[in-house]
Amino acid sequence: MDMDTDELLNTLKDENIEKFPKELFEDIKVDAVKYLNDLLKAHNVTVKELIPKLDYDRSYIYQMFNGTRTPTRVFVLRLAVLLRLDYNETQKLLFVTGNTLLYPKIQFDAVMIYSLERHLSEQEIEELLKENHEKSLFW
Repeated sequence: MDMDTDELLNTLKDENIEKFPKELFEDIKVDAVKYLNDLLKAHNVTVKELIPKLDYDRSYIYQMFNGTRTPTRVFVLRLAVLLRLDYNETQKLLFVTGNTLLYPKIQFDAVMIYSLERHLSEQEIEELLKENHEKSLFW
């Protein structure tokens, strides 16, 4: 079923629940734990290798990757930077983990989009965030 946003919104507003287009959402339901672990495999990285770089408690990190906890937006963004994901890959990761997507009209998000597209290092991102009077991502 190919439906534009306005049509989807009108369908959702419709009182007839029978018309609800459940099949539209089947393709975007992805198991976040599987996706996170597949991402690590694709980048040839282990959770153990990420622990010192993510700067979270070891057990907390393992809980993110086994599904006991839901990854926070900051966790996902740190992971995206460490795995050198681009903007589109990061957006998918944010979506799959149930976090808000990067929005270019929010200054912090704009800095992150710029940084991800240029594969800036942690240090470069931190400097750029500081220059723009934004909160730190890593420190």
